[in-house]
Amino acid sequence: MPLILCIETSSKNCSVTLSKAGKLLVLKQYYDENYCHGEKLHLLIVEALNQGGIAIEDIDAFSLSYGPGSYTGLRIGASAVKGFGFALNKPVMVVSTLKSMGQSYIDSNYFDSKIDFICPIINSRVGEVYTATFDKRLNEINSPHSCVVAQHKFDNLLFQGKVVFFGTGLNKLKNYIKHKNAHVIADDWLPSASSLVAISHQKFIKKDFVDLAYFEPLYLKKFIPTKPKKEKI
Repeated sequence: MPLILCIETSSKNCSVTLSKAGKLLVLKQYYDENYCHGEKLHLLIVEALNQGGIAIEDIDAFSLSYGPGSYTGLRIGASAVKGFGFALNKPVMVVSTLKSMGQSYIDSNYFDSKIDFICPIINSRVGEVYTATFDKRLNEINSPHSCVVAQHKFDNLLFQGKVVFFGTGLNKLKNYIKHKNAHVIADDWLPSASSLVAISHQKFIKKDFVDLAYFEPLYLKKFIPTKPKKEKI
């Protein structure tokens, strides 16, 4: 009956869950257009623990949505689970953010059994997105990668069957995908720690843990700092 604390910091939605035996106990999340992970993550963790009546020492494992996504957000989430893992000598599991989004589609009211492929989309740099492809049992078809939207119309996939597209990068995609097999969910679809619960439970059972000494988030790209604006004299 493992108690698992799951953390999602890859997007503007800072999210934390407590789960037991693969069942959600507590969900705490906070959305901020300007990102708030540095200020909110540990407060949300404390709130979740208090609501669940659980001490941090009682947690059996920690799970992180490890990217791709916001570079800074991923670093904050990774630092948190590494700190807990080392300090408490507890295992840590990681889940691709795109796979957790695939799980959220399967669990949602949008799920259609006639869909052949699940294709979550995460916003990236100008003209680019992060994506991956899964079948409806969440088996990975194409691993997480970055692509230039104008050069990647998903034709090979669309010719094979019906594909559902959703996520934070959808606006970049909708003008390029016109195939009859493309099904687009227009709602904003943010990653949430709630979608880590079932996958993390299975990883715990399989003892699919990361080596904390060498683990890094799934950035896919090198960090490019924002250039400071010149002050007007």
